[in-house]
Amino acid sequence: MAATAVALLCGMALLTQFGLNVVERGRDPIEEVQRLYGWFTIWSNTAVALIAGHAALVGRARGPAHPALLAASAAWIAVVGIVYNTLLAGLNPPPTLLRAIIDFIFHVVAPIAWPLWWLLLRPQARLHWQHLWAVLPLPLAYCLFSLLVGAQTGSYPYYFIDAGKLGWGQLAINITGLAGLFAAMMAVAIWWDRRHRTRG
Repeated sequence: MAATAVALLCGMALLTQFGLNVVERGRDPIEEVQRLYGWFTIWSNTAVALIAGHAALVGRARGPAHPALLAASAAWIAVVGIVYNTLLAGLNPPPTLLRAIIDFIFHVVAPIAWPLWWLLLRPQARLHWQHLWAVLPLPLAYCLFSLLVGAQTGSYPYYFIDAGKLGWGQLAINITGLAGLFAAMMAVAIWWDRRHRTRG
């Protein structure tokens, strides 16, 4: 039930954001999909919606709801909450109440609710240290996508991956630091899960 609620909340926020941008700003739907997915917030909330939905409908031990992906998705969305609320909050305040609610769901509610679900309701004692890699493909794929799009458009969604302003040396440091943050979050999740196994 809790996984269903998280999936619906993230999914509805994503669809509402898309609909508002298309209707209010007159954007082409296809172009709007590309624009929205220029943000890792959207990638991570989409992943949480899909993985939480799969966990609710099918089960918590296979496919997209494999324990490694459950932990990785909790790490992805937790990092979104940490980075946004420490570095980005207030830089681009939402212009309307509805958009502020959507922003709050993306950056506060989901980053708390899904890791909390993982802590309380995950299939326990299922993670191994080799699962550490599971957290990296999504953020690294996002960075590659952003750099490719940015090279074509000259626009980068986050200042800490702006290749045009930072240069490739600083960019490499920033991406390595972000990858390290994701890996650290996953390592904590694995340690916590294995701690439970040891006690069991």
